[in-house]
Amino acid sequence: MTRARQLDALADTAFDVLVVGGGATGLGAAVDAAARGYRTALVEAADFAAATSSRSTKLVHGGVRYLQQGNVALVREALHERTNLLRNAPHLVEELHFVCPAYRAYEPPMYVAGFKVYDVLAGRSEFSPSRYVGKRETLRRLPDLRARGLFGAVRYSDGQFDDARLALALARTAADAGATIANYARVLRFAYDARGRACGAAVRDEETGRTLDVSARAGVNAT
Repeated sequence: MTRARQLDALADTAFDVLVVGGGATGLGAAVDAAARGYRTALVEAADFAAATSSRSTKLVHGGVRYLQQGNVALVREALHERTNLLRNAPHLVEELHFVCPAYRAYEPPMYVAGFKVYDVLAGRSEFSPSRYVGKRETLRRLPDLRARGLFGAVRYSDGQFDDARLALALARTAADAGATIANYARVLRFAYDARGRACGAAVRDEETGRTLDVSARAGVNAT
């Protein structure tokens, strides 16, 4: 469906859900709502993934520092999401190896134990498990490291991805699931019913200046 037809559909359809914001969060919400059968609309004031969602670290990771903080539940959830992303978008996500050097005698066993917990929390995964590497291999992989005092390192894996392209893939997935989506469509103000509850929004097409009245039973603010 062309953008012009998407805009016409915004004005002509009574939606169940209106998502404001076309970054990763908004697009993900639109995919979820449309996949559940809700009549879903999404509007974005600029282009999809134009702001934060194109300026991430480009890493899909389980959050090693959260494991250090003892937040096991968050690490497990993030690791399983990492695996799901690799399986669902293998053309956008790839494995990336990290090497964590150890310069104190107690660090190698501590790192090995910590990353083995990381591996266990990941469950069944296409990512390589962590492993200890000796001083010689560590320096071969990272020749600029200071050799003096180096005991070795632990190599572990996380993921790297193209954040903007993944957002565009989410946009296409939402549209394929039946969502009406439009970029350069700015929310000017919200509409309210007699009880004072939001029931839609006035949306301006930034390319033509046309204002559309979009009705919806619920809204998601993902700006």
